Parts: sequence; C-alpha cells; structure tokens
Amino acid sequence: MTSKAFAAAPSVRQDTASSAMPNPTPSAMPNSATTFRPGFLPSLEGLRAVASMGIIGTHVAFQTGHDVGALWERVLGRFDFFVAVFFVLSGFLLWRSHRSGYGGIPRRKALADADGGRKKSWAKYYKKRVARIMPAYWVLVLIVLIALPVGRGADLKIWLTNLTLTQVYFSGSLHGGLTHLWSLSVEVAFYIALPLFAIGLSRLDPHRQQGRRIVAISLLAILSFGWPYLPLPYPEGVNPHIQPIAYFSWFAAGMILAELESLQGVDTDAARARVGTMQRWARRRSLWLAIAVGALVLASYLGPEGLVELTNWEFTRRLLCGLVFGAAIIGPWTMAPESRFLEHPIMQALGRWSYGIFLWHVAMLSIAFPLLGVKLFTGHLLSVTIVTVALSIPVAAASYALVEEPARRFFARVWVNR
Repeated sequence: MTSKAFAAAPSVRQDTASSAMPNPTPSAMPNSATTFRPGFLPSLEGLRAVASMGIIGTHVAFQTGHDVGALWERVLGRFDFFVAVFFVLSGFLLWRSHRSGYGGIPRRKALADADGGRKKSWAKYYKKRVARIMPAYWVLVLIVLIALPVGRGADLKIWLTNLTLTQVYFSGSLHGGLTHLWSLSVEVAFYIALPLFAIGLSRLDPHRQQGRRIVAISLLAILSFGWPYLPLPYPEGVNPHIQPIAYFSWFAAGMILAELESLQGVDTDAARARVGTMQRWARRRSLWLAIAVGALVLASYLGPEGLVELTNWEFTRRLLCGLVFGAAIIGPWTMAPESRFLEHPIMQALGRWSYGIFLWHVAMLSIAFPLLGVKLFTGHLLSVTIVTVALSIPVAAASYALVEEPARRFFARVWVNR
C-alpha cells in the first residue's frame, strides 16, 4: 500500500428529518422496548465538510511534496485518515437505519413478510444506493477520461473497471484524475455486504441484546485485520492493501456507534443511565479531539513517510491509528450532536456537496498546477490548496444541483419505489 492509498467516499446521506422515514413495520418481538427512530443529525453533515477539506489537504500535500520531511508535513500526509471518518460515518448511518427497521433490510423474516418480502426490500436498498452514487460518479469518469489532460490514455480496461467501480480488483486500473476512487469501490463493497450483516445479526434482538451484537461486530472487525496476512494469490499489480475486507474495522466502528446510540430507545433505568454517561463523555470535545490528534501524530511519527509500499505490519498499524482517529471524530457527535459550528449554514451546504467535492477534487487539483504555473512536487502548498478548493466547491455544488439531486428524484420516481 502506498502512502496515498487512503481517500474518502462521502456517499451515504442522512434523511433530512425523521418524518422522511417510512412507517415502521410492526415489531416481530412484542416484548421488546420501543424502536429507536433515527433522525437527521446536522452535526454529522457538518463533519462531512470538515472531512472533505481534510482529504483535499492530504492530496495537495502529496502533489506539492509537503507530505514528507518535517513532522507537520508528515501530519498533512496522514490527513488521509479522514477516509476513516467517512467510513465510520457510512457504517453508522446505514446500520442505524437497518437495525431500526427503516433502512429497507428487515431484521426478521416476519418483518420481511409484513413489508412485502425480503427480496423486494433488498432490491429497494440496492436501488437507492445506485441512484445515490452512480449518476454523479459516471459524469465524473466520462468528463475526466474524455475531456481532461490528466485522464488521457485510458484503454478499454480502465474504462470498464472505472465505470463499474471494480478498479481495485484489476492491475493498472487506477487512472489519472480518478486514482482516489478506489475508496468508493471499497465503500460499495460494504454496501453490498451490509444486508448479510443485517441477516446474520437478526437473531439477536436489537433492543435487548446490544451487547452481544456489539461483540459480534467487534469480532468480525478484529478478524478483518488478518486479511492482508492471508497467502492469497493476488494477480500481479493488485494491491492487497486496498481490498474492501481490510477496511471493515472502520465501518464496524460506525456500526457499533449506531448500536450505542440506539440505547436511547430502550426504556429501562439501566439504559437511561448508560445513555447519560455516554452523553457526558461525548460532550468532552477537547478530550476526543486530543485523542484524534494523538492518533494522527503517532501515525505520522511512526511512518513510513512518502509514497512507499507498506509492510503488512505497517499497514495494520496505520489501520489501527485510522480507526482511533475516525471513531474519535464521529463518535462524540452521535451521542451529543449539538454544535453551532457544524450546524452553521455554510458547513451544512459544504456537507451536502461533500460527495461532489470528493469526486472532483483530484481533477481540479490537476488543473490548479497549470493555472498557477507551477510543477508537481515543487511546493506552493497554500496557493495550490486555495485554487483547488476554489475550483472544487462550485463544481461540487453544480454536481449536486444538476446531477445528484435530479437523478435521485428521477430514479425514486421511476425505479427505486417500484
């Protein structure tokens, strides 16, 4: 794995309000507590904005040559840990919906039957994911490979693998302007596998057995750290350090946070006491920020720095630091979500556009250098950052207004809800 293997894919959206949720299916477990009804958390939308800027920072640092050298430069290089923020957030948002019966994947067969059948429910979930992710993604791939200098020279394999988000499974498929999209391929693999996790844990009552569910998710996360060590016959040129299973622990952290958040829907004295304790700890923002910064600095100090291949142990160490970083950033705002800064209208707008910022920022970075008249790896960190951000935000806003939202509404009308 190279030092720039991490990138972010902020493609999971929250519902804008709890009223936007479908009517819950009657519980198959009549003795369970009231179902926790997840709602929109504005602070998490604001965190998307923070994370998307962090991802721009790490790629600018690399391409200006400021990801190696002094400790502050190495810390900039490790801003790729903001991918962990997005993966934790994806795990949290999708799992909180599915475990509560609002995400389209029923917990039990009885719920599936009441909702019109498991197959129909699965189909709707997958359709929503495709409608959310693919239209804007395809527009990016087409424009980069056809119109931008950084995307020139793509052969048929590059076209096919990038259009199908399978580039991590084939050698030589990470192409200029699109190299960061490997992480979206990883995230899509999680989307595909999520129903299997939901079914596998469906026999554990989500209202009474959170502890066992958390243990099960944690065990799977621990096992995922062993993936790079398996003697698998990877084709020449395929990087085992960007395979989806290797990153399950980051998604699992979000799933565990969703289980903890759901305790707010359990009507017992013990649950209320646990929730109160977690909320008090969650409001200690400076503590969690210190933990996140500590993980970032530790990974930067331990290295290695620069664009080098990692050993399996170095990769595992980086995964662990990224796990701590992502959980420390997302966790506090899942239990105590209030934040004037993150809920500011500017942060909310940037959060809405964060998927477009992620998609387009590398292409915009390739334009920033000729606009400024500077060469790769020759410095100019501040000016390149300013130009890249200034280009990425309006392009992302246009993508949201002209592609993402119209496509989502169109597919919801003609495909998803059918």
